[in-house]
Amino acid sequence: MSDYVYHPQFSFLARCWWQLSDEFLHPDQWDASTAKLAPMWLHYGGAAIHNDHWYRYLRAEPEGSGPLRLEPGNFTSSSHVYGELFWFGAYVSGSDRTGATLRYEMRPYDRNWKPLNRIVHSNSSTLSGYAGVKDQREAPAGRQRLTDPQHLWNLSGINHKDIKRGARLCNVVLVNAAGQRARRFSNQGARLINTLTGQPGLMALEVLDYAHEAREVAWGSGLQRTGSSYAFKAEHSFIARLWWRPDPIPAASTGSTDGLQGLVAARFDEGWEWNPRARLSVEQTDVLSTRWRGDETRPACERFWFAAYIENGEYAYEIWPLDERGRRLNFTLRKQQGWTTSLAQRWQSDRAKADFLWHLDGLDPVALQVGATVTNVKLRHSSGRVMKLADRSERRLGTEELGDEGSLAVQVVETSARF
Repeated sequence: MSDYVYHPQFSFLARCWWQLSDEFLHPDQWDASTAKLAPMWLHYGGAAIHNDHWYRYLRAEPEGSGPLRLEPGNFTSSSHVYGELFWFGAYVSGSDRTGATLRYEMRPYDRNWKPLNRIVHSNSSTLSGYAGVKDQREAPAGRQRLTDPQHLWNLSGINHKDIKRGARLCNVVLVNAAGQRARRFSNQGARLINTLTGQPGLMALEVLDYAHEAREVAWGSGLQRTGSSYAFKAEHSFIARLWWRPDPIPAASTGSTDGLQGLVAARFDEGWEWNPRARLSVEQTDVLSTRWRGDETRPACERFWFAAYIENGEYAYEIWPLDERGRRLNFTLRKQQGWTTSLAQRWQSDRAKADFLWHLDGLDPVALQVGATVTNVKLRHSSGRVMKLADRSERRLGTEELGDEGSLAVQVVETSARF
């Protein structure tokens, strides 16, 4: 009997596909390979559609038509739900010091990133072999320790170092705890995942979020509890890179020097080991110069998640740094009395606090498109202070009264971004 320990930093949320061909698929060929993929999904709580009889079973269909297309008529009751995404909760054997026993608890989520409180099991009975979920709610996700678990899956062919937000991982072999490989089996018009019967095949994953927390997706949780009038808007949240650009110097001014400009990065080189902070600084060029300085516990981040909130028609944002694999770090840009503007660790769970809220003057979140760059954006704190180049020698941005005026160029990496 062995214990497995939960590792949230290796857990992830993904859309899963069954590869219909025996040929290996390369991520670069993804967009041209729709005909070779079938979405993996399950559903429960409804009646009389999708050949069911096969409620709660993991399936891979239809072929070659992209993600599952759901219409109102596909939901036959208020309790009818579809699991189109899957959370892979990472566990490692308690005696393992190398990560070689990395296994995953597989849980379905709906298309809006809501967990369905079920676990995908493999029925190893010689009369079954099907993969699916039970009819009752399971224990909460993220349990710290599992004793002799029989429901964990192995994702053979994956290097966990390749897992990051937005990654496409191909040619993955899904294996149950008994060492049986997943197969696709046709039965009464349905294409089901079975570990005993059917055609062996490969799986492809689109990673939607890395180090995904085992929680209900309710980023606005705490808003009503604290009496906040802000509402979280996932559909208008986005991920972006930023560049600092100095405001034009008036022609009549004298003694002025050229303004500093470059990529904006968050560098975790302030505070203490147990309470680090990051300043926003302007790099020497438009690319990140050095990601690590000194030890490898204090990185520089060049991408930020702008979590959107709305109040009386006005948008405000929390600004969270992302590491190089797309993981959201538990820090938020904050203007706090007694500190210069910095990314401070979030110890509380409540969202949309005034210290952490910022406005992007000159940017319309509704009109954003991936790849677009919006220029001349002013970053303004909820107190009214506008971000400036506060210290030229340190190339530090802040909201001090004195400093060089400037604006941001915002390059959109991802829209409708959730965590």
